[in-house]
Amino acid sequence: MLTRRIFSLVLVLLALNSCGFKGKERECVKTEALMGTFVQIKAYSDGLSQEKLNRAVDEAFKKALELEKKFSIFYPESEVNALNISKRREVSIELYDIVEKSIKISELTGGEFDITVAPILKADGFYADMPAGIKDLIPDSPHGVGWRNIIMNSEAGTITLINGAWIDLSAIAKGYIVDRLSELLQERRIEKFLINAGGDIYCADKAKEALWHIGVRKPVSGGEVRTSEEGIIAVLGLKKTAVATSGDYENVVFDPETGEVESHIIDPLKDEPRTEVPSSITVIGPRCALADALATGMMAMGREKAIDLADTLSDIEIIVVENPEGKAEVSFSKGAKEYVLTEQIK
Repeated sequence: MLTRRIFSLVLVLLALNSCGFKGKERECVKTEALMGTFVQIKAYSDGLSQEKLNRAVDEAFKKALELEKKFSIFYPESEVNALNISKRREVSIELYDIVEKSIKISELTGGEFDITVAPILKADGFYADMPAGIKDLIPDSPHGVGWRNIIMNSEAGTITLINGAWIDLSAIAKGYIVDRLSELLQERRIEKFLINAGGDIYCADKAKEALWHIGVRKPVSGGEVRTSEEGIIAVLGLKKTAVATSGDYENVVFDPETGEVESHIIDPLKDEPRTEVPSSITVIGPRCALADALATGMMAMGREKAIDLADTLSDIEIIVVENPEGKAEVSFSKGAKEYVLTEQIK
């Protein structure tokens, strides 16, 4: 049966891939399973040959896999795990950059976004699929939780982890990789494209100055099944913009004995999962790494503090979805409604 399921998945991926002419433009649409999700690139050009367009998209996927293997805590041989084990290491430019960006976002969110929460996630069962050789090395004590346990040295290009800190880049890596793929495509003279890494999205230009339409999902509860249209609470129109969503219904641990559900949104200041968070926060901003990380940090902050923070940032807007008593309620930062094409709040 497993073979049949894998074969079916391959057929789905093949059906999603297409390269050729669309109108007067050359098109390359490709989807691959990466980073624990599906990554899709839609690229268009009226100046490049089909061969060059296809090659650029293939190159982008190759780069995504390279960075995933460097950043993922689930790869035993990843560079981030080499740092976690050694505690002090001269690292690649990419790893230094993503950790440095993470620390800046930790500062911006008052510590609500934090890449050192691995011991808490381990204790709450979120690493069930991790190879035991790595999982067993992650400290059981939260003593090293806190972004200040990461020491950066730009001159030496080194990162030092103190107090047993252990880095997990899951809350920013997808967004960061999307940004790097976006840069690669633009370097290859491709200006019209969309990159979607499981909801971490960068919308570049689109044909005829059109906008990309991005849906914000309604909260899902009680095993409810809906069509794609029924599952959308708002449609955004975006161009040259990144968007990312963090939702408490997308990644949870369920305890069958107690019936309790634990969110993946961690409170680094209390060393435990958040019990009350919005259903989702969608962040719109110039870069996907920033949007990705802020979405997680703002979930931990809660609606009021998240909107207050967004309103102080000139290039960030957010949409907060809450689900009290099963009825969706939506709140917006000051400029967020400018991106909303349609609302379907019921």
